[in-house]
Amino acid sequence: MMLRAYSSRIVRGVGCAALMLLLAATTCPTFGAPTARAVESLSAAERTSLPDATLVTISKTGRRVSLGVLRSEHKRRLQRFANAAMLGKRAGSKFEKKKKGGGAGTLVPMNFSLKNFNLPAVLGPLPADMLAFCKAARVTACLYLPGGTPFVGPSFYMDYDYLITDAKQCTSEGGQPNFTSTMKMLGCSYYYPNQYILKFNPGPPTAQGYPVTHSATCPTRFVNYTVDPRGAVSLNIVSTSYVPSWGPINSLKTCVVRVFVKK
Repeated sequence: MMLRAYSSRIVRGVGCAALMLLLAATTCPTFGAPTARAVESLSAAERTSLPDATLVTISKTGRRVSLGVLRSEHKRRLQRFANAAMLGKRAGSKFEKKKKGGGAGTLVPMNFSLKNFNLPAVLGPLPADMLAFCKAARVTACLYLPGGTPFVGPSFYMDYDYLITDAKQCTSEGGQPNFTSTMKMLGCSYYYPNQYILKFNPGPPTAQGYPVTHSATCPTRFVNYTVDPRGAVSLNIVSTSYVPSWGPINSLKTCVVRVFVKK
């Protein structure tokens, strides 16, 4: 009887000890586990100086990523801006090689007014890399979407850089500075339009119709484009798996069209 009672006390003691350990495990914090801060809460100095392995979350999308990844994206973005004019010239040179579907007459110039892109004035100006690309290509109509831009609105795609915390740099690149209520700069957003419409003078019709010809370099499944010889050209991005309605675009997508009027 004494042995049985003693054994019972041991079992109860072990059970209580196990329960206390369980409660301690559930109520005490786990040290060493990686934590993430909201990137918007970091100061400009912290975004620059904290280690690459620092984890952050992006409140708007719920994305969890390291500062090292954001810094790599920032470097690629700067390189994209630097390469835009060269890529535009390359796109324009393809027209010279095609030698079909246009080229005879006077080139209808592109109008870069935000109204032609159906882009609200509050989202302007146009990003500097898009402007550099389209101007260097020397075209009538142009759309340009860099890789990594998620769809945000009905008439634009947006790219966001959390490592740009200088308003002058942001605006010089055609971006929109974003601030908190206390005027702390959160980052820089760039708005890329997904449509373009231009009306032009086609000249008087002839016996063969209006003297309008055109040539285009637009990937299929990316943009629907139309050229009305009576005086209109329009580009509209197709929202498909190729260019998703929400989510990152894998690589740079462009569409350029030249329209000529023979006088």
